[in-house]
Amino acid sequence: MSPNVPTPQTSNAATVQNNFTPLNNQLLNWDLDIVKDRVSRGVPITDMVADIGNDMVVKYGCRVRPEEARAIQVVATKTSGIPVPRVYGVIRDHDTSITYIVQEKLKGTPLVDLLPTLSELEFDVVADQLRDILRALSSLDTAGPMGTFGHNHYNFVFHRFTAYGDWVTPTTKEFVERLPKLLAASPLSFSATDRGSSGGPYDFGRNPIFSHGDFVPENILIHEGRVSGIIDWEHAGWYPYFWNDYVARRRMKLPKFRDGKWQAMVEKIMASYPSSILYLR
Repeated sequence: MSPNVPTPQTSNAATVQNNFTPLNNQLLNWDLDIVKDRVSRGVPITDMVADIGNDMVVKYGCRVRPEEARAIQVVATKTSGIPVPRVYGVIRDHDTSITYIVQEKLKGTPLVDLLPTLSELEFDVVADQLRDILRALSSLDTAGPMGTFGHNHYNFVFHRFTAYGDWVTPTTKEFVERLPKLLAASPLSFSATDRGSSGGPYDFGRNPIFSHGDFVPENILIHEGRVSGIIDWEHAGWYPYFWNDYVARRRMKLPKFRDGKWQAMVEKIMASYPSSILYLR
């Protein structure tokens, strides 16, 4: 049932890119003034998300993109068993370059807050669900070119390196070769270990995968012992086959994950690749 909110107006949506057809031929666009008022009176969850009541949240900011909403809708309609928020509306303020995504507020607590206290049974149940979710996402593996959803580049993900040109890498080989060069040229401080090597044990013949892009405990919600939501799809797209493992293992260096529980879960839910394959702080 729709939430108790002002009746939205519909408009034709842009064609969903990456070989997907339009979803119901429309996205819901709310009046900008209503959305801004709801956000101003809402309860901040993060600096980019506000709880506006009626079981809804608004994600907003200059770096929020309509493609995130379309990615969520594609996952909702083209896969099964993946709990994603319902998208109610997307609107852009052209004066401020801020995009607002009005979406369902899913029940649950971030996995990052629950990992230390999960029982063995709860741990196994969550791990089984996450493994099934990743398997369901794999049905989209060959549905688009490499790049974030709606684009053939990774500029949004690697925004700090765009001064060195668009991050356009249509193959895994080009992706692997480009990263060390950018890190070496960056004014940021990276060690030789951080830069890695393009001579690692890569399988350049493997197809890219469709990935959430940031499949980490902060973006996994748990309610009553089960996975209730996967949120923050802003980095969703097609990546090298090792991307899920790479992103997940980055978190293991943080102090809050040194108890080994996230590492144990990663080893249960996804294929593991050599830790030397690619590393970026």
